[in-house]
Amino acid sequence: MTADSNEQVRQAEETSLIRKAKEGDRSAFSTLVRLHQKRIYRLVYRFCRDHDTADELAQETFVKAYMALDSFREEYRFSGWISTIATNLALNHIRRHKRQVSTEDYPLEEIIADSNPGTNPDQALANKEVMLRLEEEVDKLPPDYKAVFVLRMHEDLSYEEIARKLGIEMGTVMSRLFRARSRLKKALEEYL
Repeated sequence: MTADSNEQVRQAEETSLIRKAKEGDRSAFSTLVRLHQKRIYRLVYRFCRDHDTADELAQETFVKAYMALDSFREEYRFSGWISTIATNLALNHIRRHKRQVSTEDYPLEEIIADSNPGTNPDQALANKEVMLRLEEEVDKLPPDYKAVFVLRMHEDLSYEEIARKLGIEMGTVMSRLFRARSRLKKALEEYL
């Protein structure tokens, strides 16, 4: 079976689950949750950088999706629809809380333990330091810039997909992404 035909089968199964869930089959919706929960958790975690908050936002995403399931249009992808709900919840959370990540969230023992054993320990630690600094700087971005950056860099969405997901023009996506990258480049000059 080719990748395209696998995707078509998966999409057909998902459409069937959505129809059953719309008819009140809770086990069908539970299956949809299982299919998407890890990806949704990772998405909201990239915004809030806190495990408990990410759990809450992911759960809230699925509750909102369940409540609005009748409004879901089957010509769209469920994964995109649920990601939009998650993104909006995460952005609202950021705007309300303006949480900043500190290096205390990343104990030194974990940084060293996560290092690739095949690389030079000094280089691995330096790479981790750069990644931690990047994450800190991403969290300092204004919410609108952060949303575009996370969706482009972590979710690998196209400009058009980001524009649709956030309800903004594609030019606005490009402008915000350019500004986010410029701020990050300036903040990380010492590492570049």
